[in-house]
Amino acid sequence: MSNSLKASDSGLAIVDKSRQRLGWTKTSTARWWQDAHTSRATLRRFWQGDRIQREIFIGICQAVGIVNWEAIAELSYADLESIADIPTLYRDWNEAPDLESFYGRNQELAQLEEWITSQNCKLITINGIAGIGKTALALALVDRIQSKFDCLIWKSLQTSPSLISLLNSLLNSFEQGVVQNIQQGTTQLIQQLQKHHCLLVLDGLDAIFSQAENLSYGQFIQQLSRERHQSCIIITSREQPKNIEINSKTFRCLNLKGLPKKAAVELLQSRGFTGKELGLSALIQLYRGNPLALKLVTPLIQSVFGGNIAAFLSQNTLIVGDRLRVILKQQFEQLSGLEQDILYWLAIWQEPVSFSRLQTHLLISVDPGIVLEGIVGLERRSLLEKWISDYEPSFTLQPLVMKIVTDELVEHTAQEIHQVVQSHDIRHFQILRTHWLLRPGTDDIAGDRILNQLGKKLWRFYGATLPEILNQILLLLKGQSPLAMGYIGSNLAILSGIDLV
Repeated sequence: MSNSLKASDSGLAIVDKSRQRLGWTKTSTARWWQDAHTSRATLRRFWQGDRIQREIFIGICQAVGIVNWEAIAELSYADLESIADIPTLYRDWNEAPDLESFYGRNQELAQLEEWITSQNCKLITINGIAGIGKTALALALVDRIQSKFDCLIWKSLQTSPSLISLLNSLLNSFEQGVVQNIQQGTTQLIQQLQKHHCLLVLDGLDAIFSQAENLSYGQFIQQLSRERHQSCIIITSREQPKNIEINSKTFRCLNLKGLPKKAAVELLQSRGFTGKELGLSALIQLYRGNPLALKLVTPLIQSVFGGNIAAFLSQNTLIVGDRLRVILKQQFEQLSGLEQDILYWLAIWQEPVSFSRLQTHLLISVDPGIVLEGIVGLERRSLLEKWISDYEPSFTLQPLVMKIVTDELVEHTAQEIHQVVQSHDIRHFQILRTHWLLRPGTDDIAGDRILNQLGKKLWRFYGATLPEILNQILLLLKGQSPLAMGYIGSNLAILSGIDLV
């Protein structure tokens, strides 16, 4: 075989896709040629389609996670004969998405690789709020470690496939026949995971949580984590799967946070900002380094504010793109009534609140254990921020979640008022009965964010008749018990006193 190789046109396209996943440039990322033990000039020759030393050619491919370098090279007949007996990695990742860029996450990648290659974990979950980069991290990880496995399979769960459908799809990757029941399929899959050293990625498990398949999937994942096999299953999800026994030797969970400032700045630079704009750090902090949120807000800053981040921030608002809004709203709607109530209170307070303080504000006394379960459930879904103090932990909402919950609170309370106006029945009051909308400890009624947002929404619908309508509703409260009225009277009275003109 010749000691030099050149890339084919189709091979260059594959390499280009892999380097984009890593967020690398074609010739300006020093790590690329350093990892390949070569020079920038040689990397340029690779992209020009020139022949370069075989070992360096392979190193350039491996640096971006490509193990089957034969698919990249333009091989002669003699070359093909020489490599015919070299085993290749079996890959089925047609369902993996294309990502335009990847920034930072070196610490997370190193931790995941340690768990998989050194500690031989069988199950790893990557959890985090919508848009935080779970799928991108999984892709970067796969590109980095795929050479250590005989088999690579990536399955997307975004379409909420039934478990039997997923099992048959997985078994088809191993060229197994169709199965008719879940237990049979699970048994056959585990046999394949025992036979092969396989890296299996299940991307977007949270799409299943609102489906009837939720319980079946939970039992399936539990079984994969318990059975003996030589493979590793990676799951990405907005929330940690329930009822999985955490075994320090076989199961790990990575809770993914926002990008650190340096990586977030690199992302913004790729979107047209220089990295020296005023307010850059504040913008990153406002969105908690959420990659998708930053990508969605930058076009608006560019088009409306001419790229002036400080001007955007001076509006004292937070823009949530439609894509993120839909995901977060769906997640909110899947919560229990108590979990929604907790989020409403945290949105009203706008500051970290301790568990004991939260407990005292609930209109109806609830077993502290149940409230604590609600807090744990919200934490598991990455919807809370925890603040640790010398006394006890406090909880608040990320700005993105705060925005969505506030909008939901205003929308639902406005609907309650409409329903009571039409029916003259105060039983339609739910949130307005159980939540005091004025932020505790403040006398700035005119400046209260939620009350003003609600008042303006009602004014647009009722106009100048709003004060009269609110007074008529207040008359319906006469003779009602304190428990039946709750916070209704206080909320309506304060709404009727806001000057919205």
